[in-house]
Amino acid sequence: MPALAPALAANSLFRMHEYDDFEELRAAGYALVDEAIRHLDRSADGPVETLKSADELAQSFGPPPAAGRPWREVLADLREKVVDESNRLAHPMYMGQQVCPPLPLPALADGLVSMLNQSQAVWEMSPAGTMLEHELLRWFARMAFGTGGGDDALGSFVSGGSAGNLTGLLAARARAFPDAWAKGAPPGVVLITGAQAHYSVARAAGILGLGADNVVAVGTDPRHATDARAIAAALRSAAAERRPVLAVVASSGSTATGSFDDLESIADACAEHGVWLHVDGAHGASAVLSDAHRHRVRGLERADSLSWDPHKMMFQPLSTAVVLVREQRWLRAAFQQEAPYLFHAHGGSAAPDMGSYTFQCSRRADAIRLWVALEHYGTRRLGELYDHTCALAAHLYQRLLSSDDFQPVHEPESNILCFRWMPAGPGDDARLNDAQDRLRAAFVAAGRGYIVATTLLDGRRVLRVTLINPRTTTAHVDRMLDGLRQTAASL
Repeated sequence: MPALAPALAANSLFRMHEYDDFEELRAAGYALVDEAIRHLDRSADGPVETLKSADELAQSFGPPPAAGRPWREVLADLREKVVDESNRLAHPMYMGQQVCPPLPLPALADGLVSMLNQSQAVWEMSPAGTMLEHELLRWFARMAFGTGGGDDALGSFVSGGSAGNLTGLLAARARAFPDAWAKGAPPGVVLITGAQAHYSVARAAGILGLGADNVVAVGTDPRHATDARAIAAALRSAAAERRPVLAVVASSGSTATGSFDDLESIADACAEHGVWLHVDGAHGASAVLSDAHRHRVRGLERADSLSWDPHKMMFQPLSTAVVLVREQRWLRAAFQQEAPYLFHAHGGSAAPDMGSYTFQCSRRADAIRLWVALEHYGTRRLGELYDHTCALAAHLYQRLLSSDDFQPVHEPESNILCFRWMPAGPGDDARLNDAQDRLRAAFVAAGRGYIVATTLLDGRRVLRVTLINPRTTTAHVDRMLDGLRQTAASL
């Protein structure tokens, strides 16, 4: 072995290219930043999304080369094949999915987070990142639970609302069935939620071994929110049948219509039966930052757990999400592991190992990007951005109310609004449902903008917008509606 050491040293990858030539690396970094800013600068031009098919895009890529290629060639292909064919979320006519154009500075900080490459599993692997994350989580918990959570409220960063919902329900299982980690939950356990709940709630039931058939999904009220009285009735029925309830899952900003459940009434019902209340606030929990919309999450402070996605209405890059629990002991109890090679004492230090609160081990220090945004923009500015996008939805709603050819389905409670095209002629359900898809497809294909469609619980197919772009104005909303009319005239 000693004879091989010089050769290994001479050929070490750590003595090649970017690891030694920092000027070359700096130039490459500038080029990447320029490309990112070029994408942002051009986002208001041209179509919102690629006009190429999946097959055409796939043909642009082949197997990676064995010997590598010059950086300038890779950068050129990156621009032509990836950047220029990616969706332009910052385009003011982007009004589709619940994916925001991130604020620029936390997005640019992503490169630094990757270069630091701190793993959030244990404090020793990310000392500064761990404490930054810990303190941010304490701030989130205070925002969600107020003084009711106290010092016991904490949580974890997760990949998104789906992971947050699953983690919150794991904490609920730890409290309801302390032996579940080793022995599983008892048979017959039910999970109660609303019919409009995100699909991840039923998915969590399957992952937890409860079975999707044991999810009781109650109906909605006229606001398209979960019927709080039906939740109370479902809890009474479960008690009468002696069926244990794992939790009730409420929604703050439902995916389909952006509606907010009546958390106060649902919390009352949960308290009466001693049942865990989890709130899926992936989209709407950011209302706590808004003076105008904070009332929509009244009762949130009574939840036992909450999922919250800053990568939605706090305009952060993917993925930036948290799960919060009122009592952190249940989150710690949700994950029981023996890993002495990783989790161990810190010689009397109170530094936390955040890996104890999540099923992820290797996890990026994404909290750094969020800290950059909060420190630079401030919470008031983020609340103003929330208000801006909700005001756009309210503007569209008023335009639709005075329209003869379009009809709003509900009054918006957030930045999401569903509406229908009402073409002249016979209007049976099948014809109207088909009309929505034809109009949406033609509108998007013409490059006029980007909206989506969905099907409501009553079977109606509707057009749906999520106004989640700070660059969008009422003029762009008007242009979208005019564009739909122009498209409809050609169908």
